Amino acid sequence: MASLFNILHILQFIILLKLIQIPLYLSSGEGCENLFTCGNITQIGFPFWGEERPEKCGYPLLQLTCINNISYITINDVKYHILEAKPNEHTLRITREDYLQGPCPAKHVSTTLNTKIFVYGSKYNNLTFFYDCLPSIAFPSRSGRFSCLSNGFPDEYVYTWFGSNIGVQAFPCKESMVVPVSTLFNDVQDFIKIQRAIEDGFVVKWVAGIEYCKKCLKSGQFCGYNPTSNQPTCYCRGQSCSNFVPDASPPRQSQESLPPSVFLVKWISMITYCKVSDQDRTARTSTVKKHD
Repeated sequence: MASLFNILHILQFIILLKLIQIPLYLSSGEGCENLFTCGNITQIGFPFWGEERPEKCGYPLLQLTCINNISYITINDVKYHILEAKPNEHTLRITREDYLQGPCPAKHVSTTLNTKIFVYGSKYNNLTFFYDCLPSIAFPSRSGRFSCLSNGFPDEYVYTWFGSNIGVQAFPCKESMVVPVSTLFNDVQDFIKIQRAIEDGFVVKWVAGIEYCKKCLKSGQFCGYNPTSNQPTCYCRGQSCSNFVPDASPPRQSQESLPPSVFLVKWISMITYCKVSDQDRTARTSTVKKHD
């Protein structure tokens, strides 16, 4: 009977390994001890990845790149130049790469943040650029008007407005873009000042995975990311910390949402238990009859 139990347990274990494919990225945290360094941007770890930090070490959307000692990050399809990083404060000061070339980029995409990953880290006001406007309309006197010549569009103009968007009644234009700038900026009619305000950038604070990883980092381990569960994970010097439970762990997976393979393994276990129990009862019955 003991040998039958051993065989069934081994069979169950083999089926479990076949059904539940444990990803390789959870088997090792190798490389997550490396920190991103590029030019004046140094000591950047989780939740970012890139260069010497493998993809498993950070959120998929938080890749950092280094080109000619300049650090870049792409947020919601917009490429930003990283001007400054303060890891202890979880902040980046960034500026839009497309607007460093002039006021009329080829693609008109407003600055937006995924608030589950970033929040604005300082006070700012919106500088709005309006494109493809009707030339015959009189615009507000405090608005700016500039040629798109520097971007290769000599016959096009962009109109600028600072503060809240006053709507299509004042700016009957087909497209508009918003760029955050410092609240100290207030002159939309001086393009040199506009350019400087954009170049100074704005501050964003990353909030992704901070609380989850505090205990992991304090214990001397490395934080990473599990793309299957879309949650951060903790690597223990070469392997995933299967028994590591941070103070602020993500919600536990309900039984209804477990993968079908887990239910199948449970079903096999139940059948195995019932068969073994039935065989045990049969054996005891036979023993009793023999004694009779």
